[in-house]
Amino acid sequence: MSEPTLPTRLIVATDMSARCDRALARAWQLARTWNSELGVVHAVSPSEVAHRERMSGDAPSWRRSEPWTSMLERRLRDDLVAEGISASCSVVVGAPADAVLEASGGDGNSLVVLGIAKDACLDRVQLGSTVDSLVRHARIPVLNVRSRGSTPYGHVLVATDFSEPAGRALAMAARWFEGAKLTLFHAYQPSVSAVDMGTAAIDASCAAVTRQCEAHLAGLDLPASTATALQRLLEPGLPAELLADYVAHGNVDLVVLGSQGRSGLPRALLGSTAEQLLHSLDCDTLVVRGGSPYCPNAL
Repeated sequence: MSEPTLPTRLIVATDMSARCDRALARAWQLARTWNSELGVVHAVSPSEVAHRERMSGDAPSWRRSEPWTSMLERRLRDDLVAEGISASCSVVVGAPADAVLEASGGDGNSLVVLGIAKDACLDRVQLGSTVDSLVRHARIPVLNVRSRGSTPYGHVLVATDFSEPAGRALAMAARWFEGAKLTLFHAYQPSVSAVDMGTAAIDASCAAVTRQCEAHLAGLDLPASTATALQRLLEPGLPAELLADYVAHGNVDLVVLGSQGRSGLPRALLGSTAEQLLHSLDCDTLVVRGGSPYCPNAL
């Protein structure tokens, strides 16, 4: 397995409201850590542009010289300067998801960064739907930022089903977030026969999962220091419920989901459950789709 590369460009989608400040702050921290370019994109709908243009027809002369989109871009640039953030910025007419993908320029080493608040209906309709769309269709990783953070991630959890894409997601997390505490999380369902046969059979099932985990890690060619420090968390139970509970109690800063796995957690989390977790987990979430430059050869 080739060593994952760091993103060379980060794209932040913003609606220019305070709720996107956390995503911008995190993107700026990552861009400086990785020495990457940072771009900020604000999308406006064609109907809104047309409405503003109609309104400007009756506006005083001092308001007619600058198109509305240019004014928004100037405001966005001024905000970045005021925050001491070095980034390019643009205002694009169209759907937010399309604007973000266009801003990436097809660069395989890009990372999309967005921010939505927990349990906010309006966010789900606007930025939330953008996250959902990008997770379903974008080949580049998508980072949804929920928490404040100007310092590097301290505890990163990688969900796995021991598939190749999940392994690549783990290798990527170890490379991107070097120095963070790294936890490998796997939830499994013991067979009915094992449950019926009692404690000994359950212990045997756990031992089998442990062997599977170690065989999986042995095939990843991780640095020895990473493999040694990696915390293994193998728990029987429902994946989504256990993951949410551990995040709430384990001081997790970031969850990494490698998509299109063979079975188990990543596949279970890729449909509506994945989108639900993106909106509900009490931490940031990074989704790496199988077939992306960071997670190729998806099964």
